Amino acid sequence: MNTKRQSFPYYLLLFSLVIPALGARTALAQDTSQPVPLASETLNLASDMDVGLEIEARSPGAAWVRKGAEASAVSISVDGKQNQDLLLWAGEELFAYRVMLGRLAQGKHTVSVSLNPDRSAAGARRAEVKALRPLLFAATGDLKDFKEEQFALAYAPVLYARANTIDRFTDIPLLMYYEILHEANGNLIVRYTAIFTNEDGGTQTAALMARWGRATDIEWVYQVRARGGKVVEEIYQGVEHETKVFTGPRASGNHPLLAVASDNNNFSDLACSAVRFAPLPLRARLETATRESVMDLYPQTYRVMTEELVRERRISDTPADINTIADPREYLYIEATSDQEGAALAFDVKVSGQSKLFASDVGEPRLRIDRSGYFRTAVRLPKNVSPDAVEEITARCHAIPKPSNNRSCNHLRLVRALVLDQNYVPRPLHIQTQPESSLAPEGTKVYRVDSSQ
Repeated sequence: MNTKRQSFPYYLLLFSLVIPALGARTALAQDTSQPVPLASETLNLASDMDVGLEIEARSPGAAWVRKGAEASAVSISVDGKQNQDLLLWAGEELFAYRVMLGRLAQGKHTVSVSLNPDRSAAGARRAEVKALRPLLFAATGDLKDFKEEQFALAYAPVLYARANTIDRFTDIPLLMYYEILHEANGNLIVRYTAIFTNEDGGTQTAALMARWGRATDIEWVYQVRARGGKVVEEIYQGVEHETKVFTGPRASGNHPLLAVASDNNNFSDLACSAVRFAPLPLRARLETATRESVMDLYPQTYRVMTEELVRERRISDTPADINTIADPREYLYIEATSDQEGAALAFDVKVSGQSKLFASDVGEPRLRIDRSGYFRTAVRLPKNVSPDAVEEITARCHAIPKPSNNRSCNHLRLVRALVLDQNYVPRPLHIQTQPESSLAPEGTKVYRVDSSQ
């Protein structure tokens, strides 16, 4: 993906306001009945403000794929009071986890991170924190952009974990991002979306790969609309994807409290649970990109997605049902854009030395893509095939049963194609540039892949 299309919020690390706490900044904790600080920081705020925290940490001996040793859990406290929970889902890999502490008052505060053995997997009750970095949001660059992003951060939602996921290490939120949208009447909209490891209910795994190009679950959570700096509407995605008005409680300022309330990760503003997460959302600019492109910035999300599927026995060399797929590193991921009208798209991939074409829909009409805009799909390739062996990608347009005055796939353009390397890092293929086109039902468009680049 083009990483220039994504950015973190405007912030400045005001190290002059941060006073390091006494004691070691990196520590190792064993199981204990009392919380033991792994690291802490003291900060002195010149004014009331929203504060984030970057925690560079790892979970020695843990791996999301290992049943009984999936991850260690830590508790994050502000001034001795628990603020939120965090699962070190990246395992032994040192990873920079970013969380939102919320709005803190002017003055001195102490932030600490402690092992939570009760929420940690039995075989992963160790955690190591290399560094804590308070993130104090202050104006840099364009003032208008800063004010919008400051507003967006002030309303970032806090999520209670779904009750039946606690201590099961499933369906956890990995990342959160927000989009800033401007309406013609001058209204400002901020929409927040969470990326979960997977979903225990809802769309089957093979259908997720075919229609969405990933097995994570990406769900919009909450949206706020403002006019002239004043909030005029707050909505969220309720159970069964129903859009509902937010009337629930808040935490640490204006941050709405929502609970994951269904097995396909929809939400409620009435429920709560024993665990809550507050990921610091990053800004995503998705005018010309997919939601899935946010994952490309963090290859660890593909790895943990895969590890959860392995642990749940949803990955096989010989997938036998709609809930089973092959290793995600064996797929070609195709990102395209099109306006569908009474039609759906699928893609075929031609591989050097193979007479068979490999199809995104595997011959199933329900696995075709009937939504418009930017989208991804995934095509399983033969095992151990080099990306250089991919020769052509062919788009197919198909009529669908839904009533329509016209049937076509309009303004079709192939944006990119990529594979995941052995470390789950997205690697793009070079596709020969083609102008956008429109296809009638049963029409096709061929894109050549240049392996010499």
